[in-house]
Amino acid sequence: MQAVIIAGGKGTRLRPLTYGCPKPMLPLVDRPFLEWMINRCREANVCDILLNVQYQARQVIDYFGDGDRFGVTIRYIEESTPLDTAGAIKLAEPYFTGESLIVFNADILTNLDLAALIKFHKDTQADATLTLTKVPDITPFGLVEINAQNQVQAFREKPNPEQAVKFLAQGIDTINAGTYVLEPKIFDVYPSGEPLSFERKVFPNVLEQGLKMMGFVSDGYWMDMGTPEKYYQAQVDVLEGKVAYDFGDRVEQIRDGVWVAKTANIAESAVLDSPCYVGEYALVGKDAHIPAQTLVGANSLVNKAIASGMYAVGSMLI
Repeated sequence: MQAVIIAGGKGTRLRPLTYGCPKPMLPLVDRPFLEWMINRCREANVCDILLNVQYQARQVIDYFGDGDRFGVTIRYIEESTPLDTAGAIKLAEPYFTGESLIVFNADILTNLDLAALIKFHKDTQADATLTLTKVPDITPFGLVEINAQNQVQAFREKPNPEQAVKFLAQGIDTINAGTYVLEPKIFDVYPSGEPLSFERKVFPNVLEQGLKMMGFVSDGYWMDMGTPEKYYQAQVDVLEGKVAYDFGDRVEQIRDGVWVAKTANIAESAVLDSPCYVGEYALVGKDAHIPAQTLVGANSLVNKAIASGMYAVGSMLI
């Protein structure tokens, strides 16, 4: 099994955060989100990783190198111009080994069981398996219709509220969750180096060609971190334990829900409400009050009460 991570987008919805940083390198609590994804691959014994990069690619390449220090092998597929989601995969074709590909979008935080997904794909002998999830409001999303055997039947455009009621009455309520297991042969018919979309081209063509496409429905945690609000909520959800996160040996939990880097300096009189996080080399002074759902990033200085719901990175609050 090979992994392909699509990490070349500009992250326009996350601006201004992404003006100086590619979206997958934004921190999830205390390290780049992309590092969390690579660790997830390794834990699922998927250690051959093809990493698509384009926007500010050098930041990604310099940080991860060949992947050795993360226990994986990483090779980079660099786009000179954006090729859309599937075009990036096609560009990686020279590195394909013939094994199945597990494909990730680099802005989805989820506790999806990767081993179960891979087993499902193999057991059903699918040519393509899409992970699907259910959300409270389906109107912002295109829908994926499946039958009783979880085989994909059709793709539906984003519904208006009236259409949504009809779809829900028919049991059509699952959306594309952004992780796929694909057989490399489905890319054979497309030219390399041209824009290509999964949603508009590849997946509809799989159905038209009569290939087997399955839907793996997951009812676990799922968050598209593509907006500042969702990105912040993902941080809070990690602190509240809604999705597993390995803080590693650089951080200690000084009490329930309060995570502090070992290099941080916290005054005895400082008040830290749960859940919160204080990053490496941060200085929290005697008059500081860090409310719940707050993350203080590395190298920050805090010496007064700060507003709830804050992510301070390299900040000085005195």
